[in-house]
Amino acid sequence: MQQKTLEELLDWEDNWLDRDGLDEGEERNAWLEEGVDLYKQFIQLDKKEPRYSITLSELYLEVGRDEKMKRGNQLAAYETLRLASIHASTKPDAFYHLSFVLAKEKRKWEAVLFYGNEALERGLVGSKRIKLLCNLGLGYARLGYIDKAFKLFEEAKMLDEHHEHEWFIELYSDKIKENRREPILLKESNEKRRFVSRDSYKDVIEDAMNGKCVVLDLTKADKYFRAFKDDVHLERKEAEILGFIMDHALSSCSKESIEKSIWEERKVSDSTVKKYMLKIRNKLSQAMGREDIKDSVLVTTNKGYEWRIDTPYYVLR
Repeated sequence: MQQKTLEELLDWEDNWLDRDGLDEGEERNAWLEEGVDLYKQFIQLDKKEPRYSITLSELYLEVGRDEKMKRGNQLAAYETLRLASIHASTKPDAFYHLSFVLAKEKRKWEAVLFYGNEALERGLVGSKRIKLLCNLGLGYARLGYIDKAFKLFEEAKMLDEHHEHEWFIELYSDKIKENRREPILLKESNEKRRFVSRDSYKDVIEDAMNGKCVVLDLTKADKYFRAFKDDVHLERKEAEILGFIMDHALSSCSKESIEKSIWEERKVSDSTVKKYMLKIRNKLSQAMGREDIKDSVLVTTNKGYEWRIDTPYYVLR
């Protein structure tokens, strides 16, 4: 394939971004694979721009039809980010993402700490710094440095002044406890999150089946919204968006806040959130057997989107 010019690639990127959120299954994978081709060409033109490498690595991690392909893509994501850390060595972004990619490899904790600390030294700030401190805390704990781990979690809490990452900090801090290797964190309507047992988890799911509540279940690789009429599968981004809005129930979530939380610095089109919202509402309607989702459940406000439901709800992470 002939290398395109930067202007041609930017036009291609705009067209590709406009189609985000439209498809599922095989069509979604075809869109992701097109993105892989696109950002490979971006990198050939400019190896020092970390945005291209980070987006490519995220696409590698998302695409895949089976475990063998996913494993291969995870290795490709690592290699892409590693090269980005070399070509853009003064910027923290690639180091940040490398720390998280390697955390998925259970025996890579030394590398998790190396890349994480490199990102901190390069001035990582904001939401990413809070999340990275948690990832480093988990890494230190797995290597036996428990005091160091808890100090990092305390630092993360201090930086999280508006409690926007409270669930993330709690979930990671609980992972280091020997008796909770796979914790389940439950958020109830208007209540503080709490940890629940496997039996309690099953009870909540059964209540959803009986129409007593609705549940956003984010505990496994496949994400589901569970309600009386049906359990509907959510694509990863759909689940992340809905989880963010439900976490901020009874307050409007602006388009900008959703983009920042879900995509961080990754470029998206102006219509992406709106397209995802349409898909999410259709799935909620299927699960709940209701036609008033836009008016009474996931409402559009002057400021954005708001979870405003008359039924008890739970978010399980």
